[in-house]
Amino acid sequence: MPQPKVSELMSPSVVCLTPEMTVADAQKLLASRRVSGAPVVDGSGHAIGVISQSDLVSHQTRRMTVGQAGRFYSDVDDYQDISDLPVDPSQTPVRELMTPHVYSVNRNDSAATAASIMRERRIHRLLVTERGRLVGVVSSLDLLVVVVEGG
Repeated sequence: MPQPKVSELMSPSVVCLTPEMTVADAQKLLASRRVSGAPVVDGSGHAIGVISQSDLVSHQTRRMTVGQAGRFYSDVDDYQDISDLPVDPSQTPVRELMTPHVYSVNRNDSAATAASIMRERRIHRLLVTERGRLVGVVSSLDLLVVVVEGG
């Protein structure tokens, strides 16, 4: 039996985030669409990174101060206490958390090719492209269909 193509398993409806989007907005969008991660696209629609729900949650649970965030305003003694003020992590832009490495497969690649890349890179989703254009996403859960159905 021939190996299914990525195009047969992928989701053509891709939830995309923008680099300017805040962590809070990204979490809301991912939760409302019930996806665990999404590509980050620039104004031209090109994928420039990927972010996962676990990246967002991990960031939200860290206590960060202004000084740690690099927003230290002055060395004057009167202002040094500002570096100890907490920063609202929900307002951090997605671009600061995204993984800038984008891994993709062609829609005509086999499920085995996609699974091999995911295993090698230790990732759970691949962007699916056709002539460099984003046409879908295939996740590790999508690939389990091949195992369950014996493909």
